[in-house]
Amino acid sequence: MKALHELAQRFDKGVADVDELVGALEAAGINDQVAARRYGQPSVFALGEAVLALLDRPPARAPRPKPYLWAALRRSALLLTPVVCALAAADELARVEWQVPALAAVLGWAAARGWMYAASGTALVIAACALAPTADRPLAVGVGLTGYALVAGTRGGLGWAVPAWLAAAALLSGAWDRVEILPVAGGLMLAGAVRIHAHAPFAGVAAALCQGATAVLVWRAAPGAVVLALGVPLLVFVVCWHEARAATAADAHDDLRAFHREVRDLGTVTVGALVPPLVAGVALGAAAYRLPYSLSGHPGARGLVLGCAAVLLLGGVLALTALLAARGRPAVAAVVAAGPLCALAAGGALLPATVAALAVTYVAGLVLAAHAVFDPERY
Repeated sequence: MKALHELAQRFDKGVADVDELVGALEAAGINDQVAARRYGQPSVFALGEAVLALLDRPPARAPRPKPYLWAALRRSALLLTPVVCALAAADELARVEWQVPALAAVLGWAAARGWMYAASGTALVIAACALAPTADRPLAVGVGLTGYALVAGTRGGLGWAVPAWLAAAALLSGAWDRVEILPVAGGLMLAGAVRIHAHAPFAGVAAALCQGATAVLVWRAAPGAVVLALGVPLLVFVVCWHEARAATAADAHDDLRAFHREVRDLGTVTVGALVPPLVAGVALGAAAYRLPYSLSGHPGARGLVLGCAAVLLLGGVLALTALLAARGRPAVAAVVAAGPLCALAAGGALLPATVAALAVTYVAGLVLAAHAVFDPERY
């Protein structure tokens, strides 16, 4: 407390409000770590409020967490846009090798985070030409670039995705049969994303590559891209809520103990929200081999149950990688996202191996994410 009074006397003159005082404190070399270690305050902002209180000046209001519901809905709609367009162009997708849309999804997902649109697009064209027979190369290139633009464009604003939704709705309803409108809609989405100057570190791009590859793995193990949409709300809403609360955690409390309590509560709710999908996914995976007699003889029953388990676990793994990246651990996020890919090395059926790999990765990722979200130094 003595150090706090000395600091108040030092800045008694020449500061009008908390923003000016925070600027003066940071200019004097006092950052969040110094504020916590020397003055017992969770941040420079909280230290400035404490100093103003000693100077009998009204502190600024504690910041409130930003609204996250609309941001989560907007991000969910953007992520679902490529899925809806894929359903609308199912005939064209069936005519090209599956590796073409898979590469489009993986490269587009990574490019949107690393500002590598031109390089990734060029690599996709080369790969599509190499994979497709000579007669089918124009279709393969067109499908690949359209999917790439739709996936890479998910980083843009929702307004840029409206034409893609309208085009997909027209094609699915039969009101329009010219699938050529989808490349135009994808180009508009990509143009919206290019306007946002995004440049993630190498580890962040690697994490995005592994996320896309894991999603493709589940798609190949459990065919039917529409089921992947079930994992989107879990990923988006948990991460958006956590980011909104974490953004103001350090500045919303006046003392270090309250800040640590806020971090503990935030971590408990975040980790707790990710436990039920793990339990449900593991339970469905086990139930696939204990089906009732009436279903055990159905040839597709076990695959359907395992597919649902894979989708639940995929959504949780993607949410964990996003949380780790948000807490400043993109390299760990890349390792967690790459974990399910070990199913490719397992012998036998791909779907059971994928479910098992996702479950093991989920447990490991949950432990790593818990360590990150409960660490006050990460806020």
